[in-house]
Amino acid sequence: MKVNATHRLVGNDNRQMAYDETPNGGGGLYGGVPRFLIIHYTAGASGSGTVSWFNNPAAKASAHLVVDHNGAITQMMSFDRIAWHAGRSSWKGVDGLNSHSVGIEIANWGLLHGAHGAWRSWTGTIVPDSRVVLRRHKNFEPSRINAWEIFDEDQIDATVAAAAAIVSRYGIPEENVLGHDDIAPIRKQDPGPAFDLNAFRAKVFGRAEDFGTTMRVHSATGLNLRKGPGTTFAAIVSLPDGTLVAPMGSDGGWVEVTTLNAVGQHDKTGWVHGNWLV
Repeated sequence: MKVNATHRLVGNDNRQMAYDETPNGGGGLYGGVPRFLIIHYTAGASGSGTVSWFNNPAAKASAHLVVDHNGAITQMMSFDRIAWHAGRSSWKGVDGLNSHSVGIEIANWGLLHGAHGAWRSWTGTIVPDSRVVLRRHKNFEPSRINAWEIFDEDQIDATVAAAAAIVSRYGIPEENVLGHDDIAPIRKQDPGPAFDLNAFRAKVFGRAEDFGTTMRVHSATGLNLRKGPGTTFAAIVSLPDGTLVAPMGSDGGWVEVTTLNAVGQHDKTGWVHGNWLV
């Protein structure tokens, strides 16, 4: 993907992405180009539903891009104009990020409520366990674990490709790729801990992942593989010293890993503390 001269997203074949301009926004960005890229989740069921909502003046909200579960992208504002995605926000002396940034909304319910087998979105929609992860949010009380809907691989890949085109076109530095929960931490929790922003930045800027492809347990007494990121979660199994694992994500000092069997295939998945991985 790339950004053309009219500040619209196009494919490598120069065909423009779907464009459905929202009435919610307008006016030029400060300085004419974005300095920041802000990632959001929609708190909705689908990207198409969010596009419809952003086309309603009553919404008083919008974004530059909406990414659906299947990776389909709809652009709703050119990247040189203001969309209403950040609201009251601030980052390192810059206030009102709407005037300085591009916003990408990813279709995802986000924070869920309920319990195993009965997770629900804020609307009451049932979300199956297979689409749920239990993780801490960096802005919540440290001992609090919440349920979050996972992001789909297709939409992550599409968001990475779009973000890479945007940061390249406008020279946005890695440290200016942020979550809504960074710039409005009291009000907002998106994209939340189910979205690994560090891994996302690494992919956008063409770096290797923060963790290597393989790590090894370094603990003479073994290491508990747990169901969640903390000692309050039950142990699945004790991993012997030297066990090979593939890191999948992180939550503070805890690392989500998949164990590797003798032929390098993925086996069990769970959480271990990073202090005992090398």
